[in-house]
Amino acid sequence: MVNRVIIIDDDPISILVTETMMRRNDFAKQINSFEKPKKALEFFSTEYPWSQGVPDYIFLDVQMPDIDAWAFMSTYIDIDPRIKDKKHIILLSAAFNQEDEAKARMHPMVIELITKPVNGPILERLK
Repeated sequence: MVNRVIIIDDDPISILVTETMMRRNDFAKQINSFEKPKKALEFFSTEYPWSQGVPDYIFLDVQMPDIDAWAFMSTYIDIDPRIKDKKHIILLSAAFNQEDEAKARMHPMVIELITKPVNGPILERLK
């Protein structure tokens, strides 16, 4: 079981499915979820306990209307530049395009890309 997971996805059903799978698989002690990336960035800026290190994982939807994953990560790095080289972000999408896949492979914080929905075998592998 990991300590802390953050889910950022503009689709409330996707969040519900991901949270449910995490709870069923005893994946994380603490789960924080955000439908709006701006709210997640506010959380990281004002409330997140940075003294405990980065979250074990951030499950981040690639395609969101206001801020996509790439813009989110750029702003997230600005909160504390020391996090830039810590691999802890998992990108989520219903379907990945080649451009997103190429960017993800090059990004220093991205662990991998997962096609939704998140399921038990994926979580078991990440424990």
